[in-house]
Order: sequence, then C-alpha cells, then structure tokens
Amino acid sequence: MSEFKLTGGCQCGAVRYVLTAPPLMAYACHCTECQRISASAFAPSCVVLQDTMQIEQGELSRFDWTVESGAHRYGEFCAACGVRIRHGSEPSQGIYSVRAGTLDDPKWATPAAHTWQSSALEWFTPPKDALLFDGQPTDYAPIVERYAKLMDLS
Repeated sequence: MSEFKLTGGCQCGAVRYVLTAPPLMAYACHCTECQRISASAFAPSCVVLQDTMQIEQGELSRFDWTVESGAHRYGEFCAACGVRIRHGSEPSQGIYSVRAGTLDDPKWATPAAHTWQSSALEWFTPPKDALLFDGQPTDYAPIVERYAKLMDLS
C-alpha cells in the first residue's frame, strides 16, 4: 500500500503543510463566523486528525476567540499573507478543521454536508443530495460516511 500524502499551503507560499492521512470529512459551514472569516458566503473545511498534519515550511500566527456558546476557538494563519490554514477548539478534540481552499488537490474539499443552513445567505441553493443541518451537527457519523463514499475511501 502506498503512503498517503496530501499537500497544501497559503497564497504567498510561505506556509506549506502535508497531510499523511485522508481527511475524515469535508463540509461547508454557513455560520456567520465562517462567513466573516472567509469573507464569503460559506467556508469549506476538511477535518483531519491533528497528528496527521505537519507544517513543513513557515510559521503560523494564531487568533483566539470565544463563541456564543462559551467554547474557546482558535484559528491559525500565515503571518505574511493572512490566509487561514486551520482552526480548532480548546480543550483539544484531537482534530483540526483545515480550510479546504488551501489544499493543492481540491477534490478532497468536496463537502459531504452543509452546516448552519439557518444562517445561509438567501441566494444559496444547496445541492439536491446534500446533507443539511440547521446548526452544528450533534452526530458526525452520517457526514463521515457520506464523505467516505464521495471520496471512494470505504
């Protein structure tokens, strides 16, 4: 079996990373925080285990904040160009959400679900077969399963 390697980085090239395992899932988040962070209608992300992601070049800067629920979040980005690379929670859940637009191979960014549809912009129409969630999912198993089928990982 060949070794898995998926690479990515920021816009200016200062930060480069490698994933040594496929993402667990990919989703598109429509929450107002992701809209602001991405300066877009929604933010596609891939969930990876922390120990499968290595920063090979450059340094990440960090921004911390507290969400409405009281949970602590952080985002890490290239200090030179400002591109968000990943974000996570504290205490750590052992995962990162990697911004899908930073992947060199965009096929891995195919969203298996659309979250926070309750704050999606009015003009957005989700794909007919998409898994849709009004807020944050409480069970990620259906998203992981759908992503595995989409990516032919099963």
